[in-house]
Parts: sequence; structure tokens; C-alpha cells
Amino acid sequence: MIKTIKQTLILSLFTVTGLTATSVQAEPEVKLVGKSDCFSGAFASYESWMKKIAQMNRDKPNTEKILKKVKAFYKKEDFKNFQENLECKNFIYKVNEAMVHGYYIAPKGQSDLPVIIYNRGGNGSFSSWIFPRVYNKLFELADEKNVAIFASNYRGAAPKLPGKDEFGGADVNDVVALPQLFEHFPNVNPENVGLFGFSRGAMQSLLAVKHGLSVDSIVLHAGQYDLFEGQKHRPEMERVHKARIPGYEQNKDEELKKRSAVFWMDEIDNDIPILLIHGDRDKRVLVNSSIGLDKVLEKEGFTHKLSIYDGLGHSSFPRQKEIREEMMSWFRKYWE
Repeated sequence: MIKTIKQTLILSLFTVTGLTATSVQAEPEVKLVGKSDCFSGAFASYESWMKKIAQMNRDKPNTEKILKKVKAFYKKEDFKNFQENLECKNFIYKVNEAMVHGYYIAPKGQSDLPVIIYNRGGNGSFSSWIFPRVYNKLFELADEKNVAIFASNYRGAAPKLPGKDEFGGADVNDVVALPQLFEHFPNVNPENVGLFGFSRGAMQSLLAVKHGLSVDSIVLHAGQYDLFEGQKHRPEMERVHKARIPGYEQNKDEELKKRSAVFWMDEIDNDIPILLIHGDRDKRVLVNSSIGLDKVLEKEGFTHKLSIYDGLGHSSFPRQKEIREEMMSWFRKYWE
């Protein structure tokens, strides 16, 4: 039922947020275009959010039942707590010629906050950051662990903003660029930065570090680190690669290799500690992917750890708190 609730909410992506207003470079041209409060519009209050959900489902015969279950999942007291305690900003930033949407979440009234750059999975608008997903995955993390979180949607997530998601191409600049925005968020400590990536975001994270992003440590969950093997397991992923990756059909092997970390970890500073997390029941990305990268990390002399979660599939939700604790323990170990 949680999955159904999430799907219902995610359908409202850019309608509700109102934001539908080449090669990787180590130092892209970056400019903050604007930022606004997440708790606005349909999300200005718990009541307005629930009203929006009711409107979205008004033509369904079980509207009241859906709304009751949504309210049980998103509790009013939790919303009020987050709204009182957290600063949440939508922001738009320019990276070279692309315009990119992202979220900033941090506890109110605090300074010198360590930073987590949190790289999402998916591609284009699929699994992109929207308020309900940010609420589920990032609010509690920021509130409980006293961290500031930057979460980019990568170019191409908002159809009306210029820029195309190249699935590990020029969009990597959108992650490399984030530290250049820190000065606009004075509560953060730019000297303490952890990097987290889930699924596609794991690939994105390693590519960003390869191309100049400086971080203290990395945590990667359920990443595909060999796209050749990934296609063998899920042939349908080739449709995504063809649609997203420039020059794919002409240079398939070259483009897949560029996005497969097992082939170039020797180009990343092995002083960066890396924690790999994977569920042994993951059907989207086999656990062998993390096992394979772990062997490469050992060969290249990285400080590294592989944590395999018994019975866990691709989603972290069933063991989200446990994974969060392990992630934060890893980050804090390497922050000053």
C-alpha cells in the first residue's frame, strides 16, 4: 500500500512544485538562479497538501479510502515538526548552458553543518526529487542527524528547463557544481562533505569525484558499476541508454565503459574511503555489482567496506533506519 500511496503522490511532480518555469568539465560555469521555500503552494500546510491529494483523486471511487491511508502514512504531527525545525529550499542553478533543479534541507538555527550531497537514482523525471520523496528520504535524516543536504535532480528532470539527462554525461557537471553553491547557504561547513549515491546515483557519484568533486568519504547503495553486466541482467536498460546517452549507437562500448567504474577506479584518489551497501535480494542491480567493485577497491588500495543486507531488495525502505545509521557512522568517521 505504501507503494500505491507514493505513486499517487509522485504523479503531482512539477504541477505541484511550480518549478516548470557535451562533455564533463571539472570546473563548470555555475550560477544560482533562484531559491524558494519548499513549504509553499500546495505544501504550505498539511491541510493544503492533503487537499491537493484529494483533488488529484477526486474522480476515483475510493478517494476517501486513499486519503485515509495517505494521512496514516504522512502524519500531521510529523509534517508540523519538520516545518518548524527544518529549512527546505527549492533552488534552480545554471551549469554551463543547462538549468537544474535541486533541494536544500537543513535544521533551522544551526551553523557549521556538515554536508551530504545526496545523488538520486532514476533518469529524466523518473524517480526525480519531488516534495513527497524529499519528505520520505531526506527530512528525517537532516532533522535527526543535524546535517545539511544538497540533492540535485540533474538536468532533464524538468521538461521546461534547458538541458538533457545524458545518464552520466554532461549531467555529471550538475553534481560537480554543487560546492560552488555552498556560499549561498551560510549554515554549511564546506570542509565536511560526504557523498551518497543510490542506484544510478552511485555511478553519478563516482563520475563526479573522477571529474573533480572533492569529498571526505563516499557511501554508495545498490549501484551498477559495470554497465555491460547490467545490460546482460536487464536487457531493457539498453532502451534507457539509447535514449539518454549521446553517440550510444555509434560508440556503445566506449560510452558504457565511461560510465562503468570498475574500469577507471585507478583514476580516483584512493585516499577517499568508500562504503558499499547492497541487498542480496536486489533484482534490479545484482549484489555482484558491489562485490565486483569491492574487489577493485581492494586492488587499488582504497579504504573500503562492503555491507550486504540479507533479504533486502533494491529499495532501502524496509531497512532505511539501519542503512542511515551505517551511512552516518561512515561519514562522521572521516569528518574533521
